[in-house]
Amino acid sequence: MKAKQSLTHSESKTIAFRVSPQDYTEITMRIEISGMVKQDYLLAKALDKEITVYPNCRVQKYLEKYLTEVLEELKRLKSVTADEPCLHKLEELIEVISKL
Repeated sequence: MKAKQSLTHSESKTIAFRVSPQDYTEITMRIEISGMVKQDYLLAKALDKEITVYPNCRVQKYLEKYLTEVLEELKRLKSVTADEPCLHKLEELIEVISKL
C-alpha cells in the first residue's frame, strides 16, 4: 500500500539530511506540538512560512508529555542556570501555548 501523500504537493524530489540527536529531539518536539505532518512542517519551515498550531487532542497529548518532562527535569535540578536545555524547551512550549 502506498503512503498517503500530501494534497498540496506533487512530490518528485527527495531531500534528506543528518542531524545530531539533540537537534532531532527538538525538531521532533516542534513537529509533534505543531499538529502537522513531518513533511509539511519541515517544508513550511524551509520555505520560511508561518506555522499555525491548531489545537486538537493529539497536540494536547504532546504538550502534556513535554511539559511533564520539563517539570521532572526541574524537580531533578538543584539549581537552574540560564543555559539549561530544559529551560530552552520550556520557553518553546510557553511560546506555543501562548499562541493557542
